[in-house]
Amino acid sequence: MNLGIIFGLLASSFFAFSYISLKKSYEEFSPAVSFLLDALLGLLIWIPVSLFFGINSSNFLTILPWAIASAILSEAYFFFVLSKGEVSITGTILASYPIYTAILSRYINSEILNGSQLIAISLTIIGTLIVAIEKNFNSKDLRKKNYIFWALSGAIAVGLSDSLSKNIIDKINLQDFLFVLAFVQLPVALTYLKIEKEKVSHLANLVTNFAKYKFGFVGSLLNVLGVLFLWLSFNETYASIASPLTATYPAIMVILAHFFLKEKIQRKDYFGIFLVIAGVFSLTLIS
Repeated sequence: MNLGIIFGLLASSFFAFSYISLKKSYEEFSPAVSFLLDALLGLLIWIPVSLFFGINSSNFLTILPWAIASAILSEAYFFFVLSKGEVSITGTILASYPIYTAILSRYINSEILNGSQLIAISLTIIGTLIVAIEKNFNSKDLRKKNYIFWALSGAIAVGLSDSLSKNIIDKINLQDFLFVLAFVQLPVALTYLKIEKEKVSHLANLVTNFAKYKFGFVGSLLNVLGVLFLWLSFNETYASIASPLTATYPAIMVILAHFFLKEKIQRKDYFGIFLVIAGVFSLTLIS
């Protein structure tokens, strides 16, 4: 099996476990504080990984603009969009970001997929979107244009960021990009924290009341590991293939929630999971 597919599925699995952990948390951090925690954990994990593979400091200035774009568009703005409107609406539309990654990567990275790959990716994306639609989704909410604006802008932002990041990774290398991104995320997270009028001291709750926040901490840790495997996947295959794979976490999450949280699987989720499995299996055969 292609390493890009393996890393993509690992990323998706980490994301799914991250969300399951957050669901079990007694207390959750605000989006701004969560992003700051992710940034700090990114420093602790991504820097050693980058150093292990070997970095070249002469590439840092070239990578810097792309790393800033990634930290803002696919991280800070993503957290910001999730705080806007109903999660059932924004979360579902945000899950469509692989569509924009595939479209933009066609022009930014000259990625041309064959017919079989397009069918497999389409099955994966459609299945993911079906599962991502929450049970309390109300089509009438789609009339609220501000929900649509924020969610669509977030999905396009992630698609653009992923396409641009893939471009710089291919031109230079993954470890240098990851190293710079780890450092860039911290000032971006602190700026977002200030915009949201939150305080760094809120993280102190993690120490003083760890029992309440432990699942939130584990969720952030798993998310950071998921992002690591996401970039590893991008390093090994097309962004238009890696992105749909790393976005399949809603399907994995539904299965995990069934076994660990005893949540019932809806009929539409069975169909969505079937399409995701069919898409992923097809990709493994043709890649």
